[in-house]
Amino acid sequence: MSRHDELSRVIIAMTESSPVAELWQAAMDVARDSQIELVAVYLHDERWEHAASLPFTREISLIGGSSTEFTLQRAEQLVTETASLLRNEIERLASEAGLPVAFEVLPESNRALIQALFGRDKILVVGPPVLAKRPVFGDLRDLAHKILLVESENN
Repeated sequence: MSRHDELSRVIIAMTESSPVAELWQAAMDVARDSQIELVAVYLHDERWEHAASLPFTREISLIGGSSTEFTLQRAEQLVTETASLLRNEIERLASEAGLPVAFEVLPESNRALIQALFGRDKILVVGPPVLAKRPVFGDLRDLAHKILLVESENN
């Protein structure tokens, strides 16, 4: 990014399996030493809720192999647990850096909320490469000033 002062906000867009530390570092490379607003967003995939609505969907334990019905309540629990883990990691990193950060949870299909958060000013979206394969990416591409996809060091 050649001119940091053009940006008003950096949004760290996360999915269920995002490399949070790598995304944070990429955002810091842009936002450090500037007055850019920093927002972390968990864009949750609603396919869990859709799968839970099917009568034959089962959840199989990796440890014991036991099988239970996969319900909407369980899908919502997974979203809540993932959001909590992501929020905790982002807040830890922000605390270490001494920076304020907002955290939001948005369903990928809620275009109005995505437009409200992403559609203001000039923003940089920092996210994992898997984001480019999700339907929400089209909206982000239309709204963002720039999108930076960050590979995990483990890949």
